[in-house]
Amino acid sequence: MIKLVLILILYLVSLFSNAQTDPDQILIGGNKRPEVLLVGTFHFAYYDQDLYKTDKDKRVDILSKKRQKEIQELVEYISLFKPTKIFVEDFNKDNILMKNYRNYKNGNYKLTADEIDQLAYRLMDNFELDTLYGVDEKTIFQTLYSKPETKNYASDLSKGFDLQKDFLESDIGKRYMKWYEIDDSLKLENSMLDYFKILNSPISQKRGFYSLFAGTFGYENTDGADILTLSLVSRNMRILNHIERNINSPDERILILFGSSHTDFFKLFYNSSPEHKLIDFNELYSLEMN
Repeated sequence: MIKLVLILILYLVSLFSNAQTDPDQILIGGNKRPEVLLVGTFHFAYYDQDLYKTDKDKRVDILSKKRQKEIQELVEYISLFKPTKIFVEDFNKDNILMKNYRNYKNGNYKLTADEIDQLAYRLMDNFELDTLYGVDEKTIFQTLYSKPETKNYASDLSKGFDLQKDFLESDIGKRYMKWYEIDDSLKLENSMLDYFKILNSPISQKRGFYSLFAGTFGYENTDGADILTLSLVSRNMRILNHIERNINSPDERILILFGSSHTDFFKLFYNSSPEHKLIDFNELYSLEMN
C-alpha cells in the first residue's frame, strides 16, 4: 500500500513538473489548430526584379512538355495537404486573380509560366476552391515615401545607404551569389518536385532567411537597421497580417505559395506559434498514411 502511494505521489510530481517546464501544455493543450503549409518557390516567369538574376541560358522552361509533366507531379504532391485556402504573392489589383481563374475555367485564358497560374490555379481545381487570396503588400518605407508629410524623413534616412551594394561587396554576399549560381544548376538537373524539396528543406530555409540581412549590419548608427525594418521586415509582417485575418477556423488548412525568401521569413512565425500547426513540405507523404 505504501509503495502504491509513493508511486502515485511520484506520478503527480512528474505531471506537475512537466506542466511547469512545458509551456505547450497551457498554450496548446488539446486545442485543434489550423494547419499551415509553406511552399517556397522561385518565380517561374523570371521577372528579374530580385537582386540575383538567372542567366537566360540557365532558366527553366516551365511551359515545355517535360516541365509541364513535372508540374503535374508537383501539384499532386502538394495536393496531399488538401488545402482549404491558398494565399499567393500578388497584389490582386481589381481582383485580377479570380478574373483570370474564371476565364481559365471557361477556356478563355491560357495559363502563363507564372507559378500562380501553374500551381495555385491547378490546386484550386483539385479542391474546388472559390477564392484565391492575393496578399502581397508594399513596405512601410514605400508608404512613408508616398506621403508628403513623411517623404523627407524616408529620403533622409536612406541617404548614403546602398544595402544591395553592401551585400554584393561583402564576403558573405559573394558566397550567397555563388550559392545562387549552384541553385540554378539544381533547378535544371532535378525534377520540379525534387527541386522544391531542396528549396523547402530546413537548411535552405534557414540560410535563405539569413540572406535577407547578410552583409547589411554593423553600421555606426541604426539607420541601416531601420531601413531593413521599414522595408523587408514590414512587408513580410504586413503579408502575415493579411493571412492571419483570413484564418477563421481551427479546421482550415492554409497553403501559402510565395517566393522562398518570404516563406523563409514566415517559417519563424509559424514554427514558433502555438496557434498553428506547421506542416513540413518534405513530409507530405506521411499525411497520406495518417
